[in-house]
Formats: sequence, structure tokens, C-alpha cells
Amino acid sequence: MTKITEAQRAAAAAFLKTHSTLVLATLDQKTQPQAASLFYVSDAALNLYWLSDEKSAHSQNIERASRVAVAIHNETWNWRDIQGLQINGQARRLVVPDEIDRAWTLYRDKFPFASEFAERVAGSSFYICAPQWMRWINNSQGFGHREEFTLP
Repeated sequence: MTKITEAQRAAAAAFLKTHSTLVLATLDQKTQPQAASLFYVSDAALNLYWLSDEKSAHSQNIERASRVAVAIHNETWNWRDIQGLQINGQARRLVVPDEIDRAWTLYRDKFPFASEFAERVAGSSFYICAPQWMRWINNSQGFGHREEFTLP
């Protein structure tokens, strides 16, 4: 496993910008896995941000154990078109106003309709996943092609 290069970072950032939904995996109190699909946004550092109710199961799980796994992939029926990112990282709820404002800006830029629901999501919180490890899957380069890298 190697550190991510700038070219790999750029490719991952481009992929993240063109997709909308991640699958977030957390562990509950009994260490049973749980998965949730969520709209997300990303930044240049490949951090992932999403909105969620603090009372949701995955939010409660993050409060107990911050290690998470994420999957983002193409929707396809052709094995050659399978592409995606698998990510392990640390997640937390954003509490610093500047971080929340930055996440809102990213979110509204990617999902302009979010402004229509501002009152409804006012009770939600932003969460961040800071990736520490990524696996890029790209079957267009051959069946099972993958590259793994770490992030600082």
C-alpha cells in the first residue's frame, strides 16, 4: 500500500464530484454492522460530508465509535463498468460554525434543491468522514483491477 499521489487524488476527487450517494457502514452497540445510503459532498482533501439526524442509528453509532467504512460506486449491469471507491476513515459530527458553514456551501453547490428544505434540515447535523485508506476499483482496466493507498 502506498501514499496517495496527486494524480490519484485528482482522479478520486473527480469521481466523488460526479456521484451523489455513499453507503456508510457503522457498528451498533452490539458491534453489529449497519449500512445507510446518504447524499454526500466532498472537498479537495477527499473529506466526505453528509447531513443526518443526530438520533439516527448511524449518527449514534458514530458517537460511540468513529471508525467507519464508505462505498461509492457506479450503478451498472456490466462488469466492465464497475468503478468505485472503498474508504475507511474517522467520522464525527461537525460542531465548529465555520466547518458547518463550509459544509453547507459545498452541499448547496452540489445539491441546489437543498435550499428548498433548509427549514426541514435545520434539525440535522453535518458529519464528516476523513479518509485514511482508499481502494479504487476500476474494471475498465481489467476484471478486479484495484489500487490501494493511504492518506495522511
